[in-house]
Amino acid sequence: MASKVVDLRSDTVTKPSEAMRAVMAAADVDDDVLGDDPTAQRFEAEMAAIMGKEAALFVPSGTMGNLISVLVHCDVRGSEAILGDNSHIHVYENGGISTIGGVHPRTVKNNPDGTMDIDKIVAAIRHPDLHYPTTKLICLENTHGK
Repeated sequence: MASKVVDLRSDTVTKPSEAMRAVMAAADVDDDVLGDDPTAQRFEAEMAAIMGKEAALFVPSGTMGNLISVLVHCDVRGSEAILGDNSHIHVYENGGISTIGGVHPRTVKNNPDGTMDIDKIVAAIRHPDLHYPTTKLICLENTHGK
């Protein structure tokens, strides 16, 4: 049984232990931007294998991962993503999907436990129309639920 809880609510909630810091300091590293970091390469290959995917990409924050995920699905500027009104993407990520990606957020009220009513989600979906953004993505998060 684990004696320490790892809290994944945020990138910075759980601090690394001294043993974790020692492993990081001794890690075989190089420039990942140039594709030369063997530790990042091994990590990405292992994650791709675990997930049954051709490849994986390591990103250093949940915010960056969320932004990339939204942009992959909303591949046309002016696309729309349906989000909970208390979702992390909507409240805590500085409007990145709009500012960087040109994605229009459409919110649906979150229930107290963080869920959203399916009927409200369905009602929020827009179908292609010259006057409105086209819904391309529905984001469901569990990080803000109770």
